[in-house]
Amino acid sequence: MREADRRRLRRARMAALLLSPPLGSDGPVSALAVARELGALQAQDYGSGVWSLGVRSGLTLEQVEQAVVDHEVVRTWPMRGTIHWVPAEDARWMCELLASPRSTTLATRFAQLGITEADVELSGRLFEQHLREPMSRPDVAALLVDHGIDPTDQRNYHLIGHHCMSGLICQGPVIGKQPSFVLIDSWVPYSRKPSREEGLATVAERYVRSHGPVTEKDLAGWLLKPLGLTREALALVGDRIVSEVLDGQRWLTHVDARPVPEGPGGVHLLPQWDEFLLGYKSRDVTLPPEHFVKVVPGRNMVFKPTLVVDGEVAGTWRRVQKREHVLVEVSPFADLSARRWREVDAAAAAYGTFLGTEAEVVRVGPADRTA
Repeated sequence: MREADRRRLRRARMAALLLSPPLGSDGPVSALAVARELGALQAQDYGSGVWSLGVRSGLTLEQVEQAVVDHEVVRTWPMRGTIHWVPAEDARWMCELLASPRSTTLATRFAQLGITEADVELSGRLFEQHLREPMSRPDVAALLVDHGIDPTDQRNYHLIGHHCMSGLICQGPVIGKQPSFVLIDSWVPYSRKPSREEGLATVAERYVRSHGPVTEKDLAGWLLKPLGLTREALALVGDRIVSEVLDGQRWLTHVDARPVPEGPGGVHLLPQWDEFLLGYKSRDVTLPPEHFVKVVPGRNMVFKPTLVVDGEVAGTWRRVQKREHVLVEVSPFADLSARRWREVDAAAAAYGTFLGTEAEVVRVGPADRTA
């Protein structure tokens, strides 16, 4: 692919992902607005997940957590066997349509852990009886112990995950420093009930609009579903999706795609499991292959937080918590100009504002230029 086409795809994706400019650049918007636009945001790590909402919305951590208390968004397991933020109103149907609590992989894991069908059924009954109000994860484990279910060796995690994937429960607000779990029917004031076709069309349309340009394999990977189902979902969206062919590959964009701003895309400090990378089957457009191992050292889908410059991964960063402030250690892959470092400082300051503290940038790696 020509570099000019690659740059154009990167700019379009940054706009679609609500990053350039952020959806909340003219003032904070709700966490619900972000979740509705993106459909789902990967959030298996809590700190990364809340920043994925914060960097797009302009909200603080406290405000994001209040959005959970206000029943706007929830964390649950809607697809790929991992945790995402989704609009609260969509949590149940997305799990029922897209999650696979009875998949072969999970069945094998249950067998390895000695989780029986009786354990699954009993835990479901216990959750229905006791999770009408949010209960912390340790208290859920204690509930299982009290009724003869061993929660150790990740059994607690897998039983909770199973019942989240089935649409019975979801995460509630943080209690202390622990996640909580609650019945969706008790926690979510209104759950949408689209038909199968409406649900598939909604998922496909939101994905293409918020991640495009994409390929059909990107959507299949995002859903972890066969290409046949992916193509069915895309067909249901009809002429609201347009395509173009670049270098022999068909790229999909929504007719109402966010306008792409002129000029460079700026500097962003994105969390380790952000949709910017995790939202695609192929990441070559935004992550040069020669840098992949620097972002995923173990080649095991454990990503480092990324420094993104003009829509391309240009380094990594990490947070170091101090008593009075937070250090943001930034490791670019190549030297940055003084102007770019000023943009890094601004991005770090925004992250500090999100956390409610001061943020100090520590430069690690190539020396900066003066221009």
